Amino acid sequence: MQIQVKSFKFKHDDVKLYEDKSEIDVETDVKLEEPGGRPVMSRTDYPAEMATPLLPLREAMKQSGDHTAVEALTDLISKAETKHLTIAFCGHFSAGKSSLINSLCGKRVLPSSPVPTSANVVAIRNGKPRALIYTSPNVSADNKAGTLEVSPEELETYCKNGGAYSSIEVWDHIPLLQDDAVLLDTPGVDSTDRGHSLATHSALHLADVVFYVMDYNHVQSETNLSFAKSLSDWGKPLFLIVNQIDKHRERELSFDQYVDGVEAIFAAWEVRYDGLLFTSLRDQQHRYNQWGQLPELITELMTKKEELISHSLASSASHITEQHLRREAGKREDEETALLEQVGGQEGIERLEREIALLDEQVAELRAKPSQVREKFRAEVDSLLANANLTPADIRTSAGHYLESRKPGFRVGLLFSGGKTEQEKQRRASELVRLLQDQTSSQVEVHIRTMLRQLGEAYQVWDAAWEQVLNTELPVINEELLELKRSASAELSPEYVMQFSKDVRGEIEARYRKSAMLLADRILEALAAQGEAALQALDASRAALLAQSAAAARYTALQRAAAEEAAGLRSLLPPAGPLPSGLLPEVKGPHVPAPVAAQPQTEAPAPPRAAAAQGAPAAAGAERRRRLDAAAARLEAAAALVEPYPAMGSAVRDLRARAASLAGGTFTLALFGAFSAGKSSFANALLGEAVLPVSPHPTTAAINRIMAPAGGMEHGTARVRMKTREAFQEDLAYSFRLLGLGEPGTEWQKRVQSLTPQDVHPAGRPHYSFLQAAAAGWEETADQLGQDVLVDLNGYRHFVANEKKSCFVDSIDLYYSCDVTEQGIVLVDTPGADSVNARHTGVTFNYMKNADALIFVTYYNHAFSQGDRQFLNQLGRVKDSSAMDQMFFVVNASDLSSSEEELEQVLDHVGTELRKNGIRSPRLFPVSSMLAMEGKMDGNVDRLQQSGFMRFEEEFNQFAGKELADLAVGGASEELARVIQRLKQRAEDAAQGEETLRQRRDELGTISEQSRLRIERLAQRSMKDELSQETNELLFHVRQRLAFRLGQFMAEAFHPSVLREDQGNLKTAFAACGRELLRMIGIELEQELLATTLRLEQTGHAWVGKQVTECINEVKQLTGGIDLSLTLDEKWSTPVLDEIRLEEPSGWKNYWSYFRNPKQFFEGEGRQRLQEALEPVLKQMMIEVLPTSEQKLVQFYDTQVHQSVQHHSRQLTERLEEAVTGIQDTLASGIQAEQWVALSEQLEQMQE
Repeated sequence: MQIQVKSFKFKHDDVKLYEDKSEIDVETDVKLEEPGGRPVMSRTDYPAEMATPLLPLREAMKQSGDHTAVEALTDLISKAETKHLTIAFCGHFSAGKSSLINSLCGKRVLPSSPVPTSANVVAIRNGKPRALIYTSPNVSADNKAGTLEVSPEELETYCKNGGAYSSIEVWDHIPLLQDDAVLLDTPGVDSTDRGHSLATHSALHLADVVFYVMDYNHVQSETNLSFAKSLSDWGKPLFLIVNQIDKHRERELSFDQYVDGVEAIFAAWEVRYDGLLFTSLRDQQHRYNQWGQLPELITELMTKKEELISHSLASSASHITEQHLRREAGKREDEETALLEQVGGQEGIERLEREIALLDEQVAELRAKPSQVREKFRAEVDSLLANANLTPADIRTSAGHYLESRKPGFRVGLLFSGGKTEQEKQRRASELVRLLQDQTSSQVEVHIRTMLRQLGEAYQVWDAAWEQVLNTELPVINEELLELKRSASAELSPEYVMQFSKDVRGEIEARYRKSAMLLADRILEALAAQGEAALQALDASRAALLAQSAAAARYTALQRAAAEEAAGLRSLLPPAGPLPSGLLPEVKGPHVPAPVAAQPQTEAPAPPRAAAAQGAPAAAGAERRRRLDAAAARLEAAAALVEPYPAMGSAVRDLRARAASLAGGTFTLALFGAFSAGKSSFANALLGEAVLPVSPHPTTAAINRIMAPAGGMEHGTARVRMKTREAFQEDLAYSFRLLGLGEPGTEWQKRVQSLTPQDVHPAGRPHYSFLQAAAAGWEETADQLGQDVLVDLNGYRHFVANEKKSCFVDSIDLYYSCDVTEQGIVLVDTPGADSVNARHTGVTFNYMKNADALIFVTYYNHAFSQGDRQFLNQLGRVKDSSAMDQMFFVVNASDLSSSEEELEQVLDHVGTELRKNGIRSPRLFPVSSMLAMEGKMDGNVDRLQQSGFMRFEEEFNQFAGKELADLAVGGASEELARVIQRLKQRAEDAAQGEETLRQRRDELGTISEQSRLRIERLAQRSMKDELSQETNELLFHVRQRLAFRLGQFMAEAFHPSVLREDQGNLKTAFAACGRELLRMIGIELEQELLATTLRLEQTGHAWVGKQVTECINEVKQLTGGIDLSLTLDEKWSTPVLDEIRLEEPSGWKNYWSYFRNPKQFFEGEGRQRLQEALEPVLKQMMIEVLPTSEQKLVQFYDTQVHQSVQHHSRQLTERLEEAVTGIQDTLASGIQAEQWVALSEQLEQMQE
């Protein structure tokens, strides 16, 4: 049920919730009236010094457009003008807030009950008795159309039906308040109703002092600790009240130790408080009761109201401002996140300038590189050519000869000289060319080739084609070059020879220079192409960096603007700081009265001692044991009677196997429930002795089995089975993943020590506690992993109650001799449904499935947690699949009820919740394990009767001692009946006469072969196809059910109490909510899969039963009446399925955009849009993870069915052979029908 929550607005001298945020001006002169009609001082009659500082802040909020902040500040301004001290009471719905307020008022002003009462914030003040119920969302001082005035007697109805009303105000004669104070009662902080949560926070907005009330047994619940931390962070005076301390039992735990534990847990959570009180309204004379200090404390606080109101206004104004800044940050967050992603995070901003400068250098270098390379290459070519000796002396000599041959008139010989002369000219030219080629090749070309090759290879452009290019493109030295440089007119002389040599050299150098540079340019063109690609990449990088630079500039501007806005707004805040030392009254510790000397007194008659109740578990066990032992004895006697007859061999074995199971069988009683539900104290009451450690803090962290001494173990000893190292590492890794910490690694202890509880999603707090305990106990306990540790009773209690040890424990077997255990009852105490070990769903499920009886314990005023609800849903599935109802539901601590009417209210409430969670027609028992334990230990029958335990034990005895025993004894009778039927068959065979028997024996050879073939066909039957179809259909419905419940999972995981503006890092909290959603769905999937095993097991049993029955009937027809009836009561194990792990790869970053602020997410469409976005993703996750489990289920049950039909086939074959042998024995031995009849009659007399 949703309600519209109004924030506070003071009307008259009163406080009420409102939604219409009309503007309030401190200069307004409005005449007000008391509730009784008496005119009171107008606002302007009060000094406005408290309101005035808030006006500029409100104006600034107006300008920023934050209507939420404007409305809140308007409330504060109105509050400043009325000057009433507002005292808020918060806490769990069952912590006793309303009862405390009623006691402070001296009368029953508010309804109080262990079930939720206040669904609204109720304002209480001194005045003429009446109550105003505001029914309209728009109520103003001038419009009372939405106001309903009722009598105080009618108030209870309106308090409970909060969804229909916006607010409630109550006046009554309450001298404590005078005209100075208002008391506020708020809805339970653990309420799952979003409206209740908002209403509570709305109350805190204007509260000047907060009293946070907790149940004695639930101080350490994560809801209490988380909410207390948020109150502490608010900075307002905070007083913690631990109520209902009459539940404390000194013999279980000293009060000093309890107080130390409370103080330690609040210190661990960094909760700062101004006083801690321990109270009890039920036992006003309780030795530790500080109730008397509470009215005195409030009276003294009222004398300091101006200072407290001033401090409260400053704190709230600061809180409003910080919430505004968070909202503004939330608006900027998407843009800032995107900007930061562009620049590579905060550190990216700092390196941007360096990277841009570096890129510019790279670009300039790349652009200049081709010319730089060319210049360098040119310089190297020039150096090469300058240093090359192309015309040494031999070439100059050859050049002189060449020039001489070109001189006019040159001839060789006298006769026939023409031909010889031409030959000589050619020879001299060729000789010079050859010498020049050789010299150039060695001095220049080989080096030019190398240089070009190296240049090409340096830029990855060189290949065989380039080698060919060198061959064709490099210069050629020939006669043409010589002729080009020879001057026809020059006179041959040594000087000219030198000049000619110089000219030839210059030409060769020029040609090689030109050719080398042309080839280098072609190579550098490829380099330029590569450089262009690199330049484009660099340009793109530079553009990206410039964009990042713009993003960085934008980000810096946003941050600067935000900082300036924050500084500006904070400068407008009223002066704030801690309250002056000594202003708040000191809360003294619990007063413990000094021991008083014993006074002689008349001895009162002792109450009658409690004998063992008729319905006690021990009596149930004794009656059950007696009947089972008697049945076992009858079966043994029957086996002895038929043992001499070989044809009855299988009957003898069946009788003795059944007798052994009856005589040696135990009775398993499993206890389930949430932490602090009182399972351990309930178990002690059942046992009649204080065996298990009892504490208001969580104890049972592993499976505990309490049983009679066996296997050489002595009374009072325990076998502690430690987790294996692998199992512990799996638990460690699971908790790390759930808390978003990744994998543990070798340094996991250091990482755990850095965790703080406020950073953890409430559902992850047990895992936080587990990790803290594991880190603290690792050094001491690590060496014991994988071992069985034998301890005495004190050591056992230490392993159970000390979380530093219990977190390493897999299970514990305690061997304890008492009336209950000696009757064969094994008591199993399981971890709470909300404990870390609750993830081991298979272990718990096996106890649900196989235990002879189950008891679910809930606390008298304890709400069902999400873990409880998942557990109860599974219990409902098991209950629906069970042949009989073996479940008992206990409401513990029923002695807390103040009347029978209140007790009935609680039972109705619990019954309704059980039915909501799948438990139809629950057997519900209110008990007080504390009174029962006292009654049993003190021998007080009256107290035992008062505890309600006797009624529970009587019904339990009826179930365990009669119903279950009837079932077992009935099975024994059926076994006897089958043997008797076989004996009668023998009698009928014997009565047919020798001739008939011979004929039947001859026929049986053929008939028995046909029967064997029919039994062999049974052994070959398979139901794999049916199993595949059935499993597929069942898992389809699993997916449908989970999809249908997605909204419920979303509401529980993404809860307003977690995603609050004052929570801190909302993005981290959002991711934690996402992980919690996947954890819940994963566990629900595992629960559904385990429930599916029940359905598949039933299907398999039914199919096997049908096949076996058909086979038996067909064999009976074939054999002319031989009955091979079997007992079809096989027990199948449950398959071990892999843990379901659902993970969101992005760490929920991809979904953060759906959350802008809590108001948009919860009151707007944020959560609904997130659910719509997640639904297909989650469905796909389920589609992907289920096929592996489906395959395992089909394979497992196909194997079970196959083994079952094989087993039954062997049994049928054996019985068939015995039947044939029996006929042969009857014929051979001559046993008369009368003997078989007499034997059957003897067995009939043994039946119960």
